[in-house]
Amino acid sequence: MKKSQSKRRRVALAPADHAAAGDLLRVVCVGMIAWYHIWQQSWLSPTLQIGAWKLSLMPTVQAGYMYVDLLLMLSGFLLYLPYANGKARPAGQFYVRRALRILPSYWLCLAVMLLFALPEVNFNDVPVLLKDLGAHLTFTHNLFYDTYVMTRLNVVLWTLAVEVQFYLILPALAPLFRKRPLVAYAAMVGAALCFQRLWTGQMADTTLFVNRLPNCLDAYANGMLAAHLYVRLARRKRHRGWIAALATVACALGAWGLWRLLDAQAHIYGYDLIRQGQLDRRWLFSACGALVLAGGSLSFQPVRRAFSNCVVRFLSGLSFNFYIWHQWLAVKLKEWRLPPYLAEANPNQAGEMPWQLNYTLLCFAAALLAALAVTWLVEKPAANWGKRKFLLNH
Repeated sequence: MKKSQSKRRRVALAPADHAAAGDLLRVVCVGMIAWYHIWQQSWLSPTLQIGAWKLSLMPTVQAGYMYVDLLLMLSGFLLYLPYANGKARPAGQFYVRRALRILPSYWLCLAVMLLFALPEVNFNDVPVLLKDLGAHLTFTHNLFYDTYVMTRLNVVLWTLAVEVQFYLILPALAPLFRKRPLVAYAAMVGAALCFQRLWTGQMADTTLFVNRLPNCLDAYANGMLAAHLYVRLARRKRHRGWIAALATVACALGAWGLWRLLDAQAHIYGYDLIRQGQLDRRWLFSACGALVLAGGSLSFQPVRRAFSNCVVRFLSGLSFNFYIWHQWLAVKLKEWRLPPYLAEANPNQAGEMPWQLNYTLLCFAAALLAALAVTWLVEKPAANWGKRKFLLNH
């Protein structure tokens, strides 16, 4: 009897409205993107060595920018999940909830960046800075070279421009996807491939175009299709053992695929080739991530518990603010010589140790502290106030 009960618990139904693997995937993606940006400043080789055993994490760090595509896929999954469960909210409520989720922290971030940028500009630069601020406030900053590549505010915020632009079309797109998932999926992926191959790929310089919404639609589509399939399999009461077993295999295959794609991307050199490599791999990379997300969330209960426990959920809750602050803090800490270094400049190029390690650890710690402060002092109070003000009576 006990063995039978234990087996039933291991293959228990996954909650259709929560994908456990999404919590850990968000933490890993944000952490690896941060590691990539911090590595750009420190040049600390991410290698683990114990005796003769040696493991190089260089490919996963050097190609860390690829994890942004997984975050877009994860966003597509989570945004579509209520629609897949038949619990879609009216468009107005959707926009209000999204605004309450991101705007308070985002506005605070822009205000702080602006305060630091103002002393660095002269009178002739003021119109440029005002354009930079205006583009960020309207989430169009990824459309202009001087507000995307040359921004004086925060370079990582381009992802929020893509996200908000996707928010605008989701309430119209999601019902169509639910009604005709394969047709909608094919249309989204087809549109992305056309933009990637026939438009962006033909340009001499793809800097300004590689991360525009049309070129990211395939990542969103993979997330939405994964959510559609996940809900149906999560509600399936028969063959739970087989579903959990096959889902675990799918999760492992997805993780292996991610590693191989990161390794291949890390061996590409030259900015143009790197951007083209990311475009060429975006669909497959996000598809592998979708396997990890859906497969891990449908797996056996102990696996799901490893993906989503109190520690992982706590870190996942901090991930948004950790993301928007980490790169700016990394640059400022180095500029402020924290921790102190001996070289006159560029201690990374001098290979100065232990500065490289201490700096890396300090960057992660500073971003985590900033995320804690902003999440609990700004994001959550603002969201609670906004829900009482705008949503409780709807």
